[in-house]
This record gives sequence, C-alpha cells and structure tokens, in this order.
Amino acid sequence: MVAITAASTKGGYVIAAFILLASNYGISNAFTQTKLQNNGLHSMRKSARPITTTTSLESIATPPDANTKPTLTPLIPPSPTNSHYDSIICGGGPAGLLSAIMLSRKYGPSHRIAVCERREAIPPSPDDEDVWSDVARFYLLGIGHRGQKALTEFNVFDDFEKASVAVNGRRDWQPGKTDVEDGTITPAKKDVVSRVLARDKLVGVLHHHIVKNYADANIDLLYGYEVDLMSFGNDDDDDDTEENDVVKVRVSKCEDVASSSSNNNNQYIASQDAEEVCNVDDSYEVTTNFLIGADGSARTIANAMEEYDVNRYTELNPLRRLFAPKPFRVTRYVDDNPRVYKSVPICLPSDWPTGLNYSARSRGSRITLEALPSDDKGSLCALLLMKPEDELAKANVDPKLLRAFFDKEFPQFGALVDDEEMERVATKAPSTLPAFRYVGPRLNMGRRTIVLGDAAHTVKPYYGLGANTALEDVQKLSECLDEASANSKNDDDPVPNAVKLFSNKMSGDAAALVQISRNMDRPGKMFFVCFLLPIILDGIFHKMAPKIFGPNMFGMFQKRGVGFKQIQRKKRFDRTLQLACIGTFLTGMGMAAK
Repeated sequence: MVAITAASTKGGYVIAAFILLASNYGISNAFTQTKLQNNGLHSMRKSARPITTTTSLESIATPPDANTKPTLTPLIPPSPTNSHYDSIICGGGPAGLLSAIMLSRKYGPSHRIAVCERREAIPPSPDDEDVWSDVARFYLLGIGHRGQKALTEFNVFDDFEKASVAVNGRRDWQPGKTDVEDGTITPAKKDVVSRVLARDKLVGVLHHHIVKNYADANIDLLYGYEVDLMSFGNDDDDDDTEENDVVKVRVSKCEDVASSSSNNNNQYIASQDAEEVCNVDDSYEVTTNFLIGADGSARTIANAMEEYDVNRYTELNPLRRLFAPKPFRVTRYVDDNPRVYKSVPICLPSDWPTGLNYSARSRGSRITLEALPSDDKGSLCALLLMKPEDELAKANVDPKLLRAFFDKEFPQFGALVDDEEMERVATKAPSTLPAFRYVGPRLNMGRRTIVLGDAAHTVKPYYGLGANTALEDVQKLSECLDEASANSKNDDDPVPNAVKLFSNKMSGDAAALVQISRNMDRPGKMFFVCFLLPIILDGIFHKMAPKIFGPNMFGMFQKRGVGFKQIQRKKRFDRTLQLACIGTFLTGMGMAAK
C-alpha cells in the first residue's frame, strides 16, 4: 500500500494538497468484551495470572523468519512484567511510541511504562532495505511542521530525517494533458518542508529509537497485546484513596492471523493488512495511574469510554440529567463522498526530477493519480483514487482494461508500469479511506484516562492532518503535564490535573479539525458551497486586505501556533465579514443604478 496526498476532485476542479495519512486506520476493533455494571466496568471473573519479571534477553532482530522466534530485548518482554504500571499506553503506533518516549524523558527510569500493541510483529528497522524496497505495500505519511516540531521536542527528529524524504513541490498534469512536458512543477512555499516516509517505517524509527536510547528505561513494549477496560477508577476529585484511584485493565494476548496462517512468515505484514485475534483466556489484570488511548481508529479505549458514560448518564434520574455534563460520545459521520484506492509502484526515469509530489487527473475527474517519493532514488508510491462503484475499483479486474485506461489518461505514467505490475494492481482488492469521526465533549474519562491522536479525531488523509496532529497531541500532553506539575502542591500527583488541562485545551481542536476536514470533502453542490467558494473568496479578500482577512484554509493549516478551533473561529469571522462586504457592495450598486 501506498502513500496518498490530497486530491479533491469535483466538478473538474482540484485542490491537491501535500500529504496525508494518519495512523492506524487499517485496524478496526470493536470493543465487544466489556460489559457495564453499576458505576464501573464488569471485572473479569477468572483470577489474574501471576506476574513475573522476565530476565534480560538478547538484542532485537528484524521480522521473524519461518523457523525462529524474534529475539527480544529487556524492553520487549513476552508478557507484562508488572501488576501495576505508572502509565499504560494502548496503541504502539506513532502517537503511542512517542508518548512512551515523552513520559520516559520526563520522569526517568523509575516511571514504569507499558505500550500495548495488538500487532504481534516487532517493527522492522528503518534501515532494512528488504522490507522497504517493496514501496507499494505501505501507505505513506507526510510529516509537516506540526509533526516535525513534536519529533524535535523529544529528540527523535534526526532519526526521522534519515529515514524520510523531503517533498519540495508538486508536478501536476491537468485532465487531457498527457505529454511529459505538460506537467507543471510548483515549488513548495512552506517554512518547513514536509518529509515523507511509510507509516510503518515511522513506527520502526520510534521503536528502534527507544531500543537504542532507552535501554535503561522501565518500558515494556508489549507487542501482540490488547487492552480492555475494567474500571476507570474514581470520577470524584475528592475521592482519591489509593485503593480506588487507579485504572484497571485486562491485557490479553493477541495473535496475527495473517502471520500465523502464512507459510511465508519471514515477510513483514503491513499494518493496514494485519488482522489480530485476541485470547481473553490468556490475559492479565493490571492497574495503572495513567491510561493513554492512542490506538488510532480502532478506538478500543474511546469505545469503552462511550459505552460506560452513556450507560451512566441514562441511569441518572431525569432531574439530575438536566444538570449533568453531557456524556462522552464518538461522533461518527456517514461518508457521503467515499473513495477507494489501489497502490501502484512507479520508478521515475533518470531525467525526471525526484523529491516531488506527482499528480494527474483523468478527464471527467473519474480517477486521480497521486504519488509521493518513497526514497531519494526515484521510487514513487502512487495511489489511484476512485469511486467505489468504478469498474476499475473492483477486485480481479481485467488487466487489459486498466492498461487501456492508463494508455488513454495517464500514458506518461503507464509507460513506467510493466505488465506484471499492472496485472497485480488490476486484480487486487481496493483499500478504503477512514471515515470522519471525533470524540467529545471531552477527551478524558475520570481522573486518569485520556484519548489522543486518531483515537480522538480521525480524518481522511488528504491534507496531512492525521499523523501530524497525533504527534502534536503528544507534545500538548507533555506541556499539560509540565503545567500541572508546576501548579501542584506538596509534590501531588500531576496526572489528574494534567488530564483535565489536556481535555479542556484539546477537545475543541479535535472537533474543529474533523468538522473543517469534512467540509472540504463534501460531494456535489455542497463541495462548491463548503470548499470551492470559500477558497475563491479567501483568495480575493486576503489579497485586498491581508491584515483583516486570513489566507485560505490551506494557508491557515501552515500557520504555527494556531489551533484548529482558532482556525474555525477565524474563518467564520472572515466569512461573515466577506458576506457583509459583498452585501454592502451589491446594495450600493443597486442604489446607484436607480
């Protein structure tokens, strides 16, 4: 699987924006095992297994081969080594691993951390060419100023930079323009140049950064484990007894179905293609002072929070319900503009410039080709974005049909794809994009549980706002922990106050991010009203009065230190003022004409 940049194709008009995909949308996991009871979650009836401390093992290996198990480090035990952790992170993607780095840097080796990731496979090294040379297997992330700032904050940027490729602009072909020389190059006009790498490669960068730099830290990287909620602990700030003021979870062993059933176990399975089955009989009861839900659109923690809070709210008597806070909910939008995609590896000729986002649209906006560089040698990961009902979007398409389409609409790229690869693309099933979702009206449950990243706000990968905002969330959480520590008295535990701070500061941004992104992806007439017309108006008015009117939405995304709630408010103000100006102008013209 591949990369994806933004291309919105409607009515023959396209706004293609750099970069894209957010983390972990490929894994979907319904929270089906937890039952609610009274004011907490139902505890597991069977007694927990005893927790034993594992001994030090040898250094990490790359993905397992057919005959041997992967070699582990002390950071990667075969099971939880503690019955209590200071912090548990649900999700071993970019946001989860960066959270572990952040907490370990902040609190040192005495802070016990567990990262639980459903996938059993240990992330391969970012230097493993055998894995990353198959460029079409992995979707790409574009990391811009938000993500790069977070990686720099936690001293991971140098490793990230070595594993990624800079994207210095775009090369576009308009519909009907198929000659090589018709492609127009537009240099990037950004203070921070976006850098691209596979999502799984970023996970590998963060994982191996932990292994190399945090060997003395108290971190358990638990690959092949799922977290289920048993109790959120106290909701009451005045009830902070040690016995109740902890979160209780069940950590269950999972197995990768694809890996276990395949005869080719030495091949690393891309995250979006992985499928896990978790065994509740092979599980451990564990407590923690701080639970971070960072498991992407799987939303194991978020779904449990929603189920618990909705049940709690409905049990209130009608009078109390009038004054009670709104329950935690996951807002799920129906996708009214669905797109699917198939990935295509492309190797550029030596006379084509590298380090660009290549883009082409077919006539009638039927299919868009978006390609990002996977290395600095001319390898591209391209996506064919199309509607689900398109005949080329089906599995087992006749390769001759796809070849004929390329020859007609994208001959400049079709010449770079051989018949064997064309057949592979034609016959494989399409992949889907994530739907828009966000949680609210807060990002926490009780005093010690939060969600962040894609678990809090899921967007389509069109505008580079998925992984970037997930990494930014970790940085914001770090700032909240620092602020809570500075304001705490007598060395009080900063987590409860930090949880509130983070929710208060970021919940509005989570909702605004998804609402803004969805408005830029509406179909039909709504596309003109919600996307195209605002782009035109912003271009005109910002040029006329840049100190009063902000740039268009893409320009606002590039502003540093500006949250999405601020962007939403600013654009609403701009729109009101623009309409007032237009109304005044038309009124004046009408009066002058009389």
